[in-house]
Amino acid sequence: MSVWLRRIFLFVVAVFILAPLVVVLVASVSTDEVLSGLPSGFTMHWLAEALSYPQFQVGFQYSVQVAAIATACSVVLGTAAAYALYRLEVPGTRLLRTLFIAPLSMPRVVSGFCFFVLFASLVPAAYGTVGGVAFAHVLILLPFVVSLVGAGLATLDSSLEEAARDLGASAFTAFRRVTLPQIRASLLIATVFAFLTSFDEVDLSVFLMPADTTTLPVAIFLRLQQNQDPTTSAVSSLMIVGSLLLTGLVALAGRKAGLFAAPGSTAANQPERKEEQPA
Repeated sequence: MSVWLRRIFLFVVAVFILAPLVVVLVASVSTDEVLSGLPSGFTMHWLAEALSYPQFQVGFQYSVQVAAIATACSVVLGTAAAYALYRLEVPGTRLLRTLFIAPLSMPRVVSGFCFFVLFASLVPAAYGTVGGVAFAHVLILLPFVVSLVGAGLATLDSSLEEAARDLGASAFTAFRRVTLPQIRASLLIATVFAFLTSFDEVDLSVFLMPADTTTLPVAIFLRLQQNQDPTTSAVSSLMIVGSLLLTGLVALAGRKAGLFAAPGSTAANQPERKEEQPA
């Protein structure tokens, strides 16, 4: 494929990804209630309306609480599961890997209905609570955490942890002092990805919370059913900007901390790499 064809392909893919986001961002500051072309003017009214809407304020608080609890639980459980799958000789490893990835193949509407039946039948007190929704979100976050942390563990040299064990360290100490620092980047990426996935989840959450106390994405969905003004575009724009800011700040902090540096890369060998590149 020629250079120009690759550039055209990348441009088309970028437009495909960014076009829906740009339309929502423009609609959120347009004076037109229905955007059918270029905006006739710009206003901050819809953003102010979205920020002052009580259901959005309550939904934001619920979303942060649910995402924080679900992320913490999924990272702890997912890291332990990934370590067992990629470091320990567990019988039926392939079957267990398939089992941990299986929730991704199940429609989230079906998962939400299953949890609704579970709560209604066995634990009715969990319905409509932050803990109940967070518990359900852990199911959809575990596959991402296991995959990302497992990928980090698969690239590590297991002899380092074995050397620590030979020197007298316990299994937990060897994991905490040797393995855990080397998978910090995978853990950071898994944490951010899990938080944003839980925060944006709507298909599963809509079954588990009443309309008056629900998460922000469900509040947007309910608002859209009642009113099609640009307020929903405005709150969606705020979520887009917030997600990009969070991802950017975490990436910048991780880069400054050296979490994304290639293993073994040092300043001393960088000039040698430059000499190997073709002129």
